[in-house]
Amino acid sequence: MISTLPLDILVIEDTKLHQDSAKEQFQNKNLIDQLTTQKRPYLLDNADNYEQGKQKLLEMPKDSMYTIVLTDLMMPKGSRDTMSSTGMEYIFDQLPYGFPLALLAAKQNVPYIAIVTDINHHDHPMSACIDNLSSAYWSDQSAQSSLYKINNSIVGIFHAPFLENKAKDWMKVLNVLMHNSK
Repeated sequence: MISTLPLDILVIEDTKLHQDSAKEQFQNKNLIDQLTTQKRPYLLDNADNYEQGKQKLLEMPKDSMYTIVLTDLMMPKGSRDTMSSTGMEYIFDQLPYGFPLALLAAKQNVPYIAIVTDINHHDHPMSACIDNLSSAYWSDQSAQSSLYKINNSIVGIFHAPFLENKAKDWMKVLNVLMHNSK
């Protein structure tokens, strides 16, 4: 399905390689034109961590909301703004902030949302946990079964497809998210 909405994209990602990959992929106007009938310039915004992503989602004006939110699954632990010093003792360096960010985006009525992890399911228990929600490895066919409807949002949970340089292939995610909506 080609969207009639403008594509205003928020990428919440803490890894520079994947941030740069998103900027590079979304600068390709021909790829973006395949996803929307809108001819106005699109917005590409980014957040480097949970706190920045949460702030951008909570402060977005209703008349110019994001159309798409793409978030990493695992991000660095927060600051004392996120959790008290006692709570900080129980957490490791990375937390699965992608889930609450995706749910917050759905609460804010963002139409398309994806949680995209680059962690191998053999290397991290949280990545292994999403094998039941998503395929353990990317394939275009299995990715279609990783879509869910939450509120009015289409939410995808994916093990990332990769480009040759090992960066996330954000456009593949967008194609599945927008062309196979439930």
